[in-house]
Amino acid sequence: MFVEWNESYAIGVDEIDRQHRELFARFEDLMNAVGSGRGKADLVPLIGFLDAYAATHFHEEEQLHMRHHYPESCFHRDAHAIFLGRLSALKTEVEAKGASNHLVIETGKVLFRWLVDHVCGMDRQFGDFLRTGVEEA
Repeated sequence: MFVEWNESYAIGVDEIDRQHRELFARFEDLMNAVGSGRGKADLVPLIGFLDAYAATHFHEEEQLHMRHHYPESCFHRDAHAIFLGRLSALKTEVEAKGASNHLVIETGKVLFRWLVDHVCGMDRQFGDFLRTGVEEA
């Protein structure tokens, strides 16, 4: 499918890159489940896991921001909240209306595009910031 990790997405922070790889893998699982026609009973747990994993990843990333006094932290945190809100809306809609392939695929594309843009933009800037030798607080 279209949800594939590319090493060019790596930001140079091992733990964050590992978590990003996992997020991409979970999106792949979700899109494969949709593509194989799996229903609401299968999709809701996948979306729920993706939501929980993203929240944990974002929290850990934000903790790194705080430890390193990252000046763009508030913008980064806001971007994370937007993503989690969109993912939550998808989960709510699938729970309420069922898992239409169109809904999940289109929303998945939007979320995946956001993830790629975020990783290659904001997260890469944070990785660059860390590599400049900023010391932990």
